[in-house]
Amino acid sequence: MSSLKVSDVKQVARLQKEAGRCNLVKLLKWEDFDEEKDLKPGILLDYLYNAIIFAAGKGFPWPSVALAAQFSEELLFETEGKTMQEALRKLRNKCNQYQCKLNLSRLQQLVNYFFGTFFRHYRLYQFVLCEAREIDQITHNLEVHIPPDIPPLKDGIDTELWKHQQYMTELSMAEAQLQADMSAFRENMQLKNEQELEKFYEDLKFQDKEMIERANLEKVVKNAHDIQIMVTSEILQKEIETAFQILDLKIQKTATALPGSKSSRSFTKEMKTKRMSIKK
Repeated sequence: MSSLKVSDVKQVARLQKEAGRCNLVKLLKWEDFDEEKDLKPGILLDYLYNAIIFAAGKGFPWPSVALAAQFSEELLFETEGKTMQEALRKLRNKCNQYQCKLNLSRLQQLVNYFFGTFFRHYRLYQFVLCEAREIDQITHNLEVHIPPDIPPLKDGIDTELWKHQQYMTELSMAEAQLQADMSAFRENMQLKNEQELEKFYEDLKFQDKEMIERANLEKVVKNAHDIQIMVTSEILQKEIETAFQILDLKIQKTATALPGSKSSRSFTKEMKTKRMSIKK
């Protein structure tokens, strides 16, 4: 057992609870412990800490607070493994030893404190002191991801405005995607045109040029022209479809007003009126 000095109990009592408990561990020269894995030292620490706080809270002089801590520590270890009757006799003997050190009033307060705490839960304390506790714990190491830095509040915008900006961004991305798809389609069709013409000209090489008549020559020219017309027609049709799709996106951009603007309120009112008329 480690007897606490007057300066020790004064320091413990003046600290916040967690800081006071940690400081008390150092003053008692205990080894560091994990309260989650081993409850015993934590319960004993609370027992001594609460006794110090009780005495200080009751206005005991600091020397008497140190004596109360010593009394508490001795009582705890001297009653280890004892029955309730034996423990009460130990308490009576302990009072006889300290009656010349503590005045009768403070000693009576201390005894009443132990009857309301230690002896009230005597069996629990004996279980903690005497029974070996089997620890069965599984430890998992978890990786903690710190949340990203939150931007300053001054840079924040209204929710509706943010939704409007997101919607506009989506429309712009859709427009850019349509244009990119159109460019890719045009390149593919031009490549297809070149490949078909190249194949067509390769087939002509195997024909006898002197045997090609005027009618056949017209047919050759028409076939080459049809290949180009077909590719050009497909490209033009795709461009028209894409142009209408892009135009529809631009109309949506124009029709979608900023939140809170007059056009937005009138547009909302108009939509509500249309819905009411549809219901009727």
